[in-house]
Amino acid sequence: MRPKLSIPAQIKDMQEAGIKFDVMSETEASRYLDTRTYYFRLKAYAKNYDKYRDTEKQGQYINLDFAYLVDLAEIDACLKKIILEMAFDLEHFLKVKLLSDFNMVDEDGYEIVEELFKMQPSLHDSIEEKLKSPHCSDLVNKYKDQWAIWNIVEVMSLGQLSNLYSLFYARNKFKDSYVSFLHPLILIRNAAAHNNCLIHRLRPPFSGTVTPSYDLRNELLQHAKISKELLDKRLSHPAINDFAALLHLYSKIVPSDLREKSYSKLMSLFKGRMLVNREYYLKNEPIMSSYDFVLKILNYYIDNTY
Repeated sequence: MRPKLSIPAQIKDMQEAGIKFDVMSETEASRYLDTRTYYFRLKAYAKNYDKYRDTEKQGQYINLDFAYLVDLAEIDACLKKIILEMAFDLEHFLKVKLLSDFNMVDEDGYEIVEELFKMQPSLHDSIEEKLKSPHCSDLVNKYKDQWAIWNIVEVMSLGQLSNLYSLFYARNKFKDSYVSFLHPLILIRNAAAHNNCLIHRLRPPFSGTVTPSYDLRNELLQHAKISKELLDKRLSHPAINDFAALLHLYSKIVPSDLREKSYSKLMSLFKGRMLVNREYYLKNEPIMSSYDFVLKILNYYIDNTY
């Protein structure tokens, strides 16, 4: 078990790990740790940096200044805010698509909800719990014994909505359902909503690798002209894969006016804020190559969905 560290002890701990205080002084770093963030979170971004293996500096970080960690954390915060806005849009327009397609099939809207309750018995209790919420209690009281697809979506979490969405498209065949994109959407939305770090481990080994959906990989391979080797390498990173899936789904179901606003914010982040301190990362291949790859995907979806 590691001992509790005062802020001066945190500074010393970083110095012993090879983290420098050339760009940001120790005094500035101490103030930042006291008022703007906390050590455990900020140190997570150090996972983007390699360590010396066979010199007298063995175990110390290579070319890492405290200011670099601050910059990465602030970029990550900006990215998560945009992701949350986009996830909010997606949740709404997934419902719009679901109910629009529902109106085209011969279903009454009640039987599918009954089937979902049978498949997931805990779902009923979870929705009943919303009686305690002042924002949902009226709706739950009114429809608790007669849920239909068009009213239950109003009290479902994104995860619960994805289960209803998947069930509907399993029962009714439509050309484009985008079911395979729901899981990565939930993962990145939850990570952003819970303020988890997204860009804290761009250097292998990743914290778990993923297999991208066939539709996502195929579109980027065939139309974005990205090589199979590069796709397989970069999309194995969970956050990059989930962000690419978010962009793909957003490009397919969100109206163009909202897309344009979100894409503008993303480009301002990628072409503006992310490049303010570009010199910090010129010697860091995982960060630079990840940035180039994600920007290429972003440019593709912007160029092909307006």
